[in-house]
Amino acid sequence: MKKFAVLNLILVLSLLLGTAALAQEGDFGVVQRTAETYLADWKPVMSADALYENLNDGDDSNNPFIVSVRAPDAYELGHIPGAINIPWKTIAKPESLAKLPTDQPIVVYCYTGHTGQVAATVLRMLGYDVQNLKFGMMGWTQNDEVLATKRYDPATSPDYPVETEANEATETYDYPVVNTGESDAQEIVRAAADAWLNSEDSKPIVSADSVFENLSDGDDSNNPFIVSVRAPDAYALGHLPGAINIPWNQIASPENLAKLPADQPIVDYCYTGHTGQVAATVLGMLGYN
Repeated sequence: MKKFAVLNLILVLSLLLGTAALAQEGDFGVVQRTAETYLADWKPVMSADALYENLNDGDDSNNPFIVSVRAPDAYELGHIPGAINIPWKTIAKPESLAKLPTDQPIVVYCYTGHTGQVAATVLRMLGYDVQNLKFGMMGWTQNDEVLATKRYDPATSPDYPVETEANEATETYDYPVVNTGESDAQEIVRAAADAWLNSEDSKPIVSADSVFENLSDGDDSNNPFIVSVRAPDAYALGHLPGAINIPWNQIASPENLAKLPADQPIVDYCYTGHTGQVAATVLGMLGYN
């Protein structure tokens, strides 16, 4: 049996086991259960070294299918050999999905790793065997013209304060309402992804400068709810002031979602932006801001 079919069989079984709950939870429940199932054992990131070695091992039969999710003009500047182009905001469109194999590993990449991780998370939740290229094109080439964006420079990165005292979530909240108008489970997930990707309010990335300025503007009423999705031991080393801790692959559990406000902006973060983007994509599909 092909891996895609096995993954979808797992999803179908998990959905059947929760039929009664899903009848009450609606589309939110479908997306939540799908995320919880597919995040559990996923390795969402592949290094450039691993991909390069795979493509140059003399065995084309094990090559992944490669997708650049950058803009068409950036794709034309240069792309990984063999890569096709599907911009990240269109990754959940039926015509885009029709271009992707269901029996072959897929590697997606963007500029610095963020929108590539959005696309990879959507595809994972739709049953594809997929990984995102760590650091995107920035991790693949030193050609700044091909990169088509400003290269990250640790020497000029900010050094804003952190705290080590743990923050506990003391309140619980109602879940958002998700209504796709679909009835098939996989189509509900696809439609939820497509709606979030193309919403006018969908801005999957925020800068550290913006978060710091928000937290320091003297107006606590506009502060985001902050979640560290790093491992507990990394959270204990230091975290953004006020941040609670929910590891990224546990973000979709009902008990963790109940800790998150549906009526307040949420900022999550990880180590380098990748697993934080997994969590942000899942939360966006579930109706969180």
